[in-house]
This record gives sequence, structure tokens and C-alpha cells, in this order.
Amino acid sequence: MLLVASSMHDYAEQTQQFLIEGDIKAALKAARNVSALRTSQVLTRVPLENVIAFLLQSGWEKAAYVAGYLPPAFTVTLLGQMSEDDAGSLLAEMAPEKFADVLKLLPEAYASRLLDQMDPVYRQRVMQLAEYPEGTAGSVMSPNFLTVDADSHISEVIEAVRLAPAEVERTAYVFVLHPETQRLEGVVSLRELMLGDPKAKVRNVMTSDVFAIAVDEPALEAARRIRSRRLKMMPVVDEQQAMVGIISIGQSMDLLAHELADEFVAMNAASPDESFYTPPRQAVKKRLPWMAANIFLNLGAVAVISSFENTIVQVAILAAFLPMITDMGGNVGIQALSVSIRSIALGEARLIDFWKAVRKELVIGLFNGVALGALFCVVAYVLQGNVILGVVAGIALGINVLVAGVVGGTMPFLIKRMGKDPALMTGPILTTITDITGVTIYLGLATLFLSSLMVG
Repeated sequence: MLLVASSMHDYAEQTQQFLIEGDIKAALKAARNVSALRTSQVLTRVPLENVIAFLLQSGWEKAAYVAGYLPPAFTVTLLGQMSEDDAGSLLAEMAPEKFADVLKLLPEAYASRLLDQMDPVYRQRVMQLAEYPEGTAGSVMSPNFLTVDADSHISEVIEAVRLAPAEVERTAYVFVLHPETQRLEGVVSLRELMLGDPKAKVRNVMTSDVFAIAVDEPALEAARRIRSRRLKMMPVVDEQQAMVGIISIGQSMDLLAHELADEFVAMNAASPDESFYTPPRQAVKKRLPWMAANIFLNLGAVAVISSFENTIVQVAILAAFLPMITDMGGNVGIQALSVSIRSIALGEARLIDFWKAVRKELVIGLFNGVALGALFCVVAYVLQGNVILGVVAGIALGINVLVAGVVGGTMPFLIKRMGKDPALMTGPILTTITDITGVTIYLGLATLFLSSLMVG
């Protein structure tokens, strides 16, 4: 049966509807044509009791495979509603790296009881993975990979690939390790194995120059290398250069997607560590400090407005146009900021491209500033019938758009050059700068032309 995108979407919708209605058998039948990833997305949108029933009736192997795609915090919630025996059975079938992610979120005593149910070898793998610091290659790597020694014959390796367990049978590479030290000596692709002489030894066809990443290096660094060098996976090695795991192209895609999502969250002064499942008390702790700091940032704009109090008192209508000028500057700045951060994150732009970014944003800002300023000038004149007010508002908006674009588009380069995360140039900080700039220009010009405004 041919499964096109539209039909798979229909099956996913059917699975969700059956689960909402509590028809578990029908949901299981529809889910046969739905990927594990999409099934996990469906499970987060239906009643929790039906999710548990669905997993219990799926069989532990399939249930664990689907649960591996669920957000770890959601999995923890599920486990809390299951018996410890069922929770242990589910976790025992999960990939070790997935279990390790969940383990970090479980209460210590509960986690200990669950680990006691596991096979000793599997338990040791999970505990080792859970000990690696968050964000390192070790914390996300998979310990399932194929290895041979350099003196193996190609025919033997092909047979080993054929008999490999399910979790490693789709691997694109076989890694060559020293039989005693487990040091990484080379790599050979399945294509090279299939085209090679079955009687030849692996050392004759392997590639000795292997791109690898240390277990304590950032996982994102591995993801970027996999993307830039178009690799299917990258080996992870310890201090002795012994291979301990792999990061696949699928994992690297997830890491890069999460990076972009975190950058977006950070730009708006939220915490990348907060998720939908973060308890309200913890969410308040993460958000409140940023918002409190933002109050003090905005005092700059308050001070500027206060210094023009006499102008506003004499021409009160000036206050009506302030929000439009400041909001437009903030919106333009965030646009430019988002593009720059994305380009830096994807490797499209380098630090030496700073002046190129300045020139680009100047051109864009001049064009947008003139166009938007002229439009706002006309709008202000139509609303108030005052030519001078329209000109003042239009010029202020146009200059603020120019400044906002240049600041938003270039500051990520400066912050990156300082060795900091570009997302530290958050939305609130940027909008504070554009607020002060816009208010100063607008009210400054209004003060300069005060007599004409009062006559108009």
C-alpha cells in the first residue's frame, strides 16, 4: 500500500480522534500506518489515561519506541500514573540515551527503584549516560554502533552487519577499533564493504582519518560538523580516544532545531530551560527576574519622555503617536535580529561579515525608513490635519526604523565576537534601545518645531 503524505495525515487524525473517544483498539489499528514520531505528537494531545492505555496495549517494545519521541517531562508525568512494574517494563525497552534523559527528571528514590528492575548491563549504560553534563556529546550520544577490528575480512563484517541488533542495523558506517584499547582507528562505509573483495581485510579499505568529537565537547558542535560535512553520523570518543558512542544525523537535526527554538525563546527574554510542562512555580522563577530587569531598562525611556514633559503638555496629541513610533522600531529591530542570529547559527554568516551586515542593514533601513516614514507622515496628517506634526512623526519613524535595523542586524556579531551567545541581545534590550532612540528623535524634533505645532 502506498502511503502518501495526505493519507498519513488522515491516519494520524483518526488515531487522535479514537484516543479522544477512548477507543483504544481502533486507535492501535490506525496507528499502524503512523510513524513513531507522529504518534508521539498525537499522544501529547489526548487524555492522559488513554495515552497510558494505548501504550500498555501496544506491546512494550513498540510503546518504548514511541515514548522515546515524547518530551522527557511528559514521559515523567506518564510514569507517575503507571504502576512501578509497568513503568520499569516500558523504560527497560527504551534506548539507553532516551532513558537517561528521563532519569535526570525523576525523583532520586523513584529512579533508584526503577533502575533496580533493569538488566545490570543496561542499567550501567543508562547511568553512565546520565552522568554526562547536559549539552555535551556524551549526554546525547547513542551507545549502539557496529565495530570490528582492522584484521577482519570484509565477508565477516558483512555478515556481522546482517546479524546486527535492530537498533544498529540501519547504520551507514562500521567503525574500526583496536581490539584491546578500543581506540578508534578508522571507519568503513557499507558501500565500500559491498564493493570490496570479500577476502580482503578491513584495513585495506577503511579510512583512517575520522572526524570525531570528544565526549565532553558541546553536542551542538558535533551537530554542526555533521551538517557542514554532510556526514551520516559522528563517533564520540573519551579521553583515551576510545570510542564510546555515536551522534547520528537524526540526533543532529533535533539538536539544531532545538538550538533555533532556544535562540527564539532567549531573544524574547524567556528561559530555554522552560517547557510547557514546567511547573508554574519554576516558570515564575525563570521569568520574573527578566521582567523585573526589564522595568529598570525601560526607565531609560521614561527618563527621556520626562525630559520633554513641557513639550507634551503644550501639544498633547504628540503622546498619541509615541506607541506607533516605538513599536515599529522594536518590530523592525527584532526582524533584523532574528535573521542575523539564524544566519550565525547556520554558519551562513561569519564574524568577519560584520561590516557586510552594517551595509546591508543601512540599505534596507534607508529604503524602509523612507517608505514607512512617508506613509506615517500621510497618516498623521490625515488624522490631525497638521502638516508639521505629520513631518515630525514621519521623520522620527523613518530614522528609528533605520537605527533599529542596524542595531538589530549587527549586535549579534559583536556579542559573538565577545565570546557570548548572540541570543543575549534579547528582544527587551533591543526594544529599549529603539524606544529611547525613537522617543528622543520624535520629541526632540517636536520641541524644535514647537511653535509651528501649536499654530497648526
